[in-house]
Amino acid sequence: MRFYESVSADYGIQWGIDNGYSVPPVWKLAQIHGLDTSKVSISCGDLKLKELQEQMHKEQNLHRICLITLEHMEGPTIVFTPSVFSAKGVAHYLTKNYGTRATYIHGKQDENERTENVNRFRAGDIDVLVNCQVVATGFDHPATTTLILARPTRSRSFWLQCVGRATRPLPGVIDVPGINADERRTRIAASKKPHFKVVDCTDASLDHRLITAPDMFCELTPTERKHAQEISRKSETPLSMLELEELAKEEARKEAERRAAAEAIERLRAETEGRATGRLTEHRFDISSGGRSVGTYQNPLKGKFAGKRLSELPAYYLQWGANNTLLKGWIRGLYRKELSRRSPR
Repeated sequence: MRFYESVSADYGIQWGIDNGYSVPPVWKLAQIHGLDTSKVSISCGDLKLKELQEQMHKEQNLHRICLITLEHMEGPTIVFTPSVFSAKGVAHYLTKNYGTRATYIHGKQDENERTENVNRFRAGDIDVLVNCQVVATGFDHPATTTLILARPTRSRSFWLQCVGRATRPLPGVIDVPGINADERRTRIAASKKPHFKVVDCTDASLDHRLITAPDMFCELTPTERKHAQEISRKSETPLSMLELEELAKEEARKEAERRAAAEAIERLRAETEGRATGRLTEHRFDISSGGRSVGTYQNPLKGKFAGKRLSELPAYYLQWGANNTLLKGWIRGLYRKELSRRSPR
């Protein structure tokens, strides 16, 4: 600030997209259910790396990253991890357990080995490059299409550095003299890389402090960002930033209408006096024999046994559902009740 009075140039990713120099993103949010960033303290504005590493080093979290990668990888894929240990673990499991060609790189790796692994990725011999703080800056491979950000962050600059690895169009797409922004965007859309994919990994709590794609590409209120996370996590396909922004705003509008209706009802109740009048009609039923049993309820889950009554479900399936903490509590309760009904008294 002692030398310059103003910024001479400021070209962000959104500017590059609007002007046809960068590929537009689609976004997906994926949860690492065994990760809890609420237990990680903050240092210099970001999650404290050592504590984040301790959280991420659980084997179940490494497997979860592998599943997320396998589900969402599209074209050459880069996975960002917070430590060398997690980079090695994810690359090992992807190759050995998930049938995906993967390798890892990190800063303390032998330079020749690191260069060889990068070259294999660039040549297409490797599908997934798992890295720890190496390719976040200065890495140029325009074919990179998918980014798995398995290193949650609160730093906007670090997030942008990572995402910048996939924003480049393929060689020759826009390298044409004299074309304008509209023509560049059209050529990108018609190329073999019309978009790049960002998969932000968050913890089980959907921590809203973490930086994700809507924070960088969408003009959303905090409430709308919350809806954007929920929409992206539940959607079956990744969404463009425009789709995400429109859906998030619509959901926020509906929530505001529901809140306003609830407040109106509360005001009406507060202003209502007196008691109701009228005649009561009753019907009595004897349920001492033949009352509705839990076994008559239909299975609430989709899949092989969809539409079956609980009484028709095999015991092993009921045991699985009763102990599956990923299912909602009322579903597990139904399965437990049916198991109890079958048990001899």
